[in-house]
This record gives sequence, C-alpha cells and structure tokens, in this order.
Amino acid sequence: MAKRKFKIKGTKDFLVIAVFCGFVCIWSIRDAWFPTEQTLKKHPREIPVAFKISGVVDHIPVKPGQKISGKTVLSTLHDETYRMRVEKAEAALEAAKADQDPSAMGKALADLMAARADLNACTIENTDITWTGSHGEEVLRGVVSRVLARPATYVEAGAPVLTIKPHDTFYLFNKTLAVIMFIGMVAGLIFHWIASK
Repeated sequence: MAKRKFKIKGTKDFLVIAVFCGFVCIWSIRDAWFPTEQTLKKHPREIPVAFKISGVVDHIPVKPGQKISGKTVLSTLHDETYRMRVEKAEAALEAAKADQDPSAMGKALADLMAARADLNACTIENTDITWTGSHGEEVLRGVVSRVLARPATYVEAGAPVLTIKPHDTFYLFNKTLAVIMFIGMVAGLIFHWIASK
C-alpha cells in the first residue's frame, strides 16, 4: 500500500490574526501608558480632595498609601466660626418668627440653610465625592497618594488638601490586554511562518 502525502496549503488567516492583535496591542499601549487628555478626564490617575469652604485644617486622619473604602473621613476644618454662624442664623429665624414677618423669615431661613451647609462642609468624607469610572458613577474609593496640607494650616476653598488614586480597572485592563495581544501577534506570525513553508 502506497503512503499518502497530505499537503495543506498555507493561508493568510494567521497573518490577519497577527495584524489584528498588533493593532489592538498598539491601541492598548496608548491607552494604558500614554493616555490622551480625554481619557485622563474620564479615568483620572489622581482625584484632588478639597473643601468647599475656607478655613484652618483641624485633622487629616488618612496617610499616604492608606486604602479608602466604605465611609471614611478624609479631613476636617476647625468649625467654631461656622457653629457660631448657625447659632446666629437660628436666633435670627426665631426673631423673624416672633415678628411674624414673612420676608424676614424667608431670608433668615435661607441664611440658616447656608450656615448649616457650610458647617457640614467642614468635614469631607469619601462618600461626599463621586466620580465617573469604568462602571458608571461611583463613590470615591482608592488609595491616598499624597497629603498636601497639614493640621493648623489655612486652606482656601477649592484648594486640594490631599489626592486619591481612584480604584479603577481601566489602566490595568489595558496593560493586560496589551500583553495578551502582543503574545497573540507573535503566535500568529509564528503560525503563519510555519503554515507558509
């Protein structure tokens, strides 16, 4: 019985796979290591934490490298001045109620609400800050990267007191995808070379 010889004609399928994997690898490298401004806006590497009001820092209970999850106090301001404003606003509201002046009561109530909001803003918790990540809007959680203020220092409203590296899988996913696609590209080129012999 004669031996049969099987000859399989090489195709360009492996070359197409290698080119596809190479394209995805380059795209993943760009997003993982060299993100565009638009990508950084959507997936910031650090999120600054700032007070909405000005004041003297009382306490920063977190340290660099600490993980933030659940409900965590990030920083507090001395709040004596803001407590006094609430007490004054409450007294003004009571006086307006006693005078039965609707316009004065409306103004006193607005002042009281503003004073209470400022008093609440003396404490920043991670649950006060939301950001849009890979899975939609999320409460801030991650790792404290830097502490920028110290207790007993004055900070302006909006000035960051610390920064947090948010928990986001975007960059890790792209780095992993880049490695896998590079392996796929090399494998595709090797198989194409073998099949074309």
